[in-house]
Amino acid sequence: MSLVGEVERVSERRKPPNHLLREARRRLPSPSGSGRPMSRQELADGVNAYLASKDDERYQREATLDANHIGKLERGEHRWLNDMRREAFRHVLKAATDAELGFYITRGLRPASAEPPEPGVASQSCVSVTATDPATLKLQVELLREGLNDALSEGTMAEASLDDWERTVIRHGRATRDRPAGVLLDDLSADLAELKRALHRHRSASALRRLTRVAAHMSGLMCLTFCKLDDRQAFRRWAGTARLAADEAGDSVTHSWILAQQAYGHYYSGDLDEAAEVARHAQAVVRRTPCVGAALAAALEARAHAAMGSHQDTREALGRAEDILSHLGADALIPSAFGYNEAQLRFHAGNAYTHLGDVKAALREQDRALELCMPSDYTDWAMTRLDRATCLIHDGVINDALAYATETMTSLIEPQRQGIITLRGHEILSALPKAQQALPAARELRELLMPTPKEKEVEGA
Repeated sequence: MSLVGEVERVSERRKPPNHLLREARRRLPSPSGSGRPMSRQELADGVNAYLASKDDERYQREATLDANHIGKLERGEHRWLNDMRREAFRHVLKAATDAELGFYITRGLRPASAEPPEPGVASQSCVSVTATDPATLKLQVELLREGLNDALSEGTMAEASLDDWERTVIRHGRATRDRPAGVLLDDLSADLAELKRALHRHRSASALRRLTRVAAHMSGLMCLTFCKLDDRQAFRRWAGTARLAADEAGDSVTHSWILAQQAYGHYYSGDLDEAAEVARHAQAVVRRTPCVGAALAAALEARAHAAMGSHQDTREALGRAEDILSHLGADALIPSAFGYNEAQLRFHAGNAYTHLGDVKAALREQDRALELCMPSDYTDWAMTRLDRATCLIHDGVINDALAYATETMTSLIEPQRQGIITLRGHEILSALPKAQQALPAARELRELLMPTPKEKEVEGA
């Protein structure tokens, strides 16, 4: 069989991911200045901006990429775009050739009954491939190598690959602190699609156990992301998937962390009794093991009790959170969804005391939280300041409170404000007496919280 024929046979069995494109993207920093690698959506935005800047309608019509398109390219579902889009990718990713980005022509991979390619994806089955082209031959050999790797690893997974998946989860956990939830959702979705294929492909008991734990953590991150976006139905669906994965993993520490994420979702959905019950369960499954899930859950239980006006239960739960935090190892005291530290506890305690109307205690905790909170940790920073605005309202300083809340909101970019932060702003306005809701400062905050035309379009999609 010819080399090209063998390449096509291997490719029909599995389209390998485009690691070159993924790594080229991740080598570039995010244009947001967060210090994180460029996200899929940011790459799509950069390519679209390049295409739209051209004084040529053919280019401008191609400026329709989004994170979903980038995910398909990185998963290897498409390997060959049209000339204009390839030019844009080379420009944004600073590549000299298509080969550097894993773009190459394939032949005969799509059956006659397959759907036509997406706009901007060049037809692959009708393009002639000549083995005399050195660059094409090199890429065909690379595809054959990837297929051979796949055949050799069928049913097993190298230790390094498992480590890569676990590092991916850690990276996503850190990104929750400073990356807008909508951007994180795109990245998580693409990696979950790859993880699903890995779970189907590998049957080693030890590999499956570790991959299932990764699936539990990534599903828990999806819960957290949808919680931040205030998408309650999606949160509940992912909570079920996360619990299923945690049960299969058979790891009580992972189970506790998943339950803590679920408790937070119930809390922000207004299901306070359910939030407190699930938080207690998260602590019970690791009763003798101090861990992040138990600390998160104890603090959340305190907030739920405070929102229901139970002073004694609030203080007891905060005491448990303090105690668990004091026993956590240094590797758990990190700014991540998989970590818990004093900055987070002070925010949670301040929120609890705000609900109880204990302004003096709340302000003390808020001062410490804002002192410790990293500037990039925009969610806890904003929510702490909005709690402070509530305390100022409680003390009767209405205009100062509204100005402080408005300053907080204007310090965030629009994607950061979406979801529970905007919800908190509306709660502040709703708590004002009707006469004060008509104040100019209240109107200014209300207008700031109104969805933009773009947000409305997304909501109605």
